[in-house]
Amino acid sequence: MAKKSLVSFYIIAVILSANIFANESIEDDLGGFGQEIITKEVLPIQKEENDFILSGDLAFKTSVGYKKHSVDGIEYSGINQAQTSLYLQLDGKLSDNWKVRISANVFYDAIYDMYSHNDYSKDIKDDYKTQLRLDDTYIQGKITSNIDVKIGRQIVIWGKSDTIRVTDVINPLDNRLPGMTDIEDLRLSVTMAKLDYYSGDWNFSFMSIFENRIMHEAPPRSEFFPVDSMFAVAPDPFLNLETPSNSFDNMQYAFAANGTFSGWDLSFYAAHVLDQKWHFDHVQGSVALTDTTRIVNKVDMLGSAVNIADGSWLYKAEAVYLSGVGYNTTADKKNRLDFLVGFDYSGFRDTVISLEVANRHIFEYEAQMKNQADYVDKDEMQTAIRLTRSFENETINANALISMFGSEWENGGFARVWVDYELAEALSLNLGIVDYIGGDKVFMDAIKDNDRVFADITYSF
Repeated sequence: MAKKSLVSFYIIAVILSANIFANESIEDDLGGFGQEIITKEVLPIQKEENDFILSGDLAFKTSVGYKKHSVDGIEYSGINQAQTSLYLQLDGKLSDNWKVRISANVFYDAIYDMYSHNDYSKDIKDDYKTQLRLDDTYIQGKITSNIDVKIGRQIVIWGKSDTIRVTDVINPLDNRLPGMTDIEDLRLSVTMAKLDYYSGDWNFSFMSIFENRIMHEAPPRSEFFPVDSMFAVAPDPFLNLETPSNSFDNMQYAFAANGTFSGWDLSFYAAHVLDQKWHFDHVQGSVALTDTTRIVNKVDMLGSAVNIADGSWLYKAEAVYLSGVGYNTTADKKNRLDFLVGFDYSGFRDTVISLEVANRHIFEYEAQMKNQADYVDKDEMQTAIRLTRSFENETINANALISMFGSEWENGGFARVWVDYELAEALSLNLGIVDYIGGDKVFMDAIKDNDRVFADITYSF
């Protein structure tokens, strides 16, 4: 099933990469990777006539499902998005050493009024029809020449991977449209106090996280969470996902040490943070799901990540040990070891080829965890292959990405091909196609017919 679904991806990827090998010379430098991978953060507000700068973008997004499929009686093929969104960011310079940022994202999707005859649930309309969200909102400044502080909603990126999350555990993700967007655009800001200390080649970060924000998932019985296809018995309404309370006793904590050296960098991480997945608040096993809720508990983690640059190659590796991971079919919290290896190659002009492979190993694995409602293997492998190619002085950027689960890709995944085109100054067009590939992994098989073409046009100011 997976091989058949991958044919279209391979065809487009071959066309995209054909020019790589035609009249190209292999370069010995690192191409687009830059000289430093981890650097001290530089305050972006430079000396300007105005102390406050407003920027943002206005976008229209649409997509069309090209396979007939329905969830909870609603047909999702055809035009299924007509969204207008506005992002605003206000940067203010308070003094030579202090700045403030306030940003927000708002959207309206007209498709839910155009198809008002559909019996969309309140949760679906709340999540997809409108949004008003506060994003990065913080104050940042220098306490001394080598100590910075940032307080407020912010994003902290850990690890070296561009596609697979291993050590990147601080910010939850917006998973309402999985597979449609890269991780860099999915992280949700959380409120914290972050202190950075710089000493020689090292940066030490200390974080106290006040806001217990969890992942923003697709609502139950929506196109991307068809619970009736995933569970033998799924109550209606589906089990509530409980948001942890925000209190001093319920805070999260994190620490990172980042070293930047000639040709390589090294990071160490430790954290007591919310898990990146939910589980039932008591063991269900094969019993029908009733009278329970879904919760997200905290886990402890120790991790490390490294990048090594060698000519046109950038090698990367990450590893993290997690303790206290909750599952549905056992009352015992489990420990897990996640690791990743990969590389980026930029030896062809205007081209980057990336490969990342990760594995998640569950210690003291129990046989029933393979069944409802965990659906996990003792070792879960994920592979991501990415090809990026620039044309016409980077006014056109073509991309292909495939992300698959299982050692033989038997658990399914997705493939996405898209092109970003700079139509004019500050005006860009994004066109693409995403193919969801079914397999033995229940979630991926449940959304295998959600394939779509999409287009975004964005004006930045």
